[in-house]
Amino acid sequence: MKSIVIIFPYFGILPVQYRMWRASALKNPTVDFMFFTDADVEPAENIIVHKMQFEDFQKIAQQAFDFPIVLDRPYKLCEYKQAYGYMLHDYIKDYDFWGFGDLDLVYGDLRSFLTEDVLAHKFLLGWGHLTLLHNDDETNTYFMKQVEGYQNFQDAFTTSKITFFDEYGHNGCSDKWRDCRPDDCWLEWPFDNASKPKQSYHFNSLTRGWQRVIFEHVDNKLFMLRFHHGQLERKESLYAHFQHRGFMKDKVTDYSHFLVTPTAIIDYPTHFVSLRLRWLCRNRSLMTKYYQWKDRIIWKLGLSKEK
Repeated sequence: MKSIVIIFPYFGILPVQYRMWRASALKNPTVDFMFFTDADVEPAENIIVHKMQFEDFQKIAQQAFDFPIVLDRPYKLCEYKQAYGYMLHDYIKDYDFWGFGDLDLVYGDLRSFLTEDVLAHKFLLGWGHLTLLHNDDETNTYFMKQVEGYQNFQDAFTTSKITFFDEYGHNGCSDKWRDCRPDDCWLEWPFDNASKPKQSYHFNSLTRGWQRVIFEHVDNKLFMLRFHHGQLERKESLYAHFQHRGFMKDKVTDYSHFLVTPTAIIDYPTHFVSLRLRWLCRNRSLMTKYYQWKDRIIWKLGLSKEK
């Protein structure tokens, strides 16, 4: 079995979804999760914690390059994600694969999707919420390769602006892998990127098309649930990522079986299960309108302050 480590340089307050993330990470004991952090992350058998301040990580990052880099705030770390294998080589040298991701998500059974055939590729997924790369020198330095029409890593690493160097759709690293080395890539979408509140208050899967869904996590499996033509349907997910859900509450008392709903992470119901699931999957058009207008007002206020 090929070894995997997912890297999290994280500085500041942990997101409300962290307890859910941690519960699902612990259910994937054959994958390691490595933190560089000043946050209160408790180590576990597969959760490795390097306690440090942001200034300490800045020094580690700078030592990897022979030119002055700009890493002036934790948010700028997103630009460096595809360079982690190069920057942190001494920490991850014993793994076959390394990756990066987000904490505002919940994993399913990672190994059921990341099979040996899938891990024959060099570059997997490519999204900021979860990306994996083969741990070899050529792959770990591919972010440096200059290709006409794609961002130059030195430009991204020497500006304080966010260039989206690591993401799709901005001529960044993921675009370069997909377009220039398609045979080395596994670019399936077996995950669910849940819609933003301004698009719909109920969950929609932006990646797989299901609407008015919730998510069930049981044992180490994650399922997207919906009622379709009156019948409950379930689809297994690699992971679910929840965009801009800072208002979500964590009300779980038993993380062996729980649900993720638009307002809260809750225990799986024990009574009137079908009725309660149907209710949680309902169309929330009024709340959708409320959050659409709220986001619009916040956006306009932000523009007026800039002026």
